[in-house]
Amino acid sequence: MRKFLVAGFFLTGILFLNTVEAMQTKVIVRIKSKDAKFVGTSMGGALITIRDVETGKVLAEGLTSGGTGDTNKIMNEPVRRFARLTDDATAKFETTVDIAEPALVTIEAEAPMSRKPDTVKSSTQVWLIPGKDMPGDGIVVEVPGFSVTAVVPEEIKLSGNKAAVTVQATIVMI
Repeated sequence: MRKFLVAGFFLTGILFLNTVEAMQTKVIVRIKSKDAKFVGTSMGGALITIRDVETGKVLAEGLTSGGTGDTNKIMNEPVRRFARLTDDATAKFETTVDIAEPALVTIEAEAPMSRKPDTVKSSTQVWLIPGKDMPGDGIVVEVPGFSVTAVVPEEIKLSGNKAAVTVQATIVMI
C-alpha cells in the first residue's frame, strides 16, 4: 500500500510540474543620457519597448516621465557601488509584466521624443525572473548624443559685399 501511495505522490508531482502560472513582475526602466542626467518629461520622454528575445513578443511599451534627477548626486558626487542614483521623482517607465519562467528581454529606448531629428536608439538585454521585481533605480539604459536647437537669423546684414550672420544654437545632452 505504501508503494502505491509514494507512486501516487510522484505521478501527481510530475503532472503539476509543467503547469506553471505566470507571476506579475514589476519593472522600472530609466533612460540616462551618457555622462549626464535622466531623460524625462522636459525632453518629451523616451519611448521604451520591452520585448521577449525568444518570441519577439512585446511585453510592455510606454514613455518615461518625470524629472531629470538630482544634479548634484548625478553630476558631482562620486558614484558608489549599490548607492541609488535616483529618487521617486526621477523619470522612469514603470510597468508590470506577467512571466511564468525566466525570460531574456531586450529593452529598447528611443530618446528624446520631443526632438525627432535628434532621436537616438539604444538597447540592453536582461533576464527577468518571475516575481523578482526590478525596484529602485531599476534598469538604466544609457543613450548617447546631443539635442541641438539652431536659431535661424531673421535678417542678414550686408556690408561691403560681405554678410554678417549671427549663429546661435542650444546644445544639450539628450
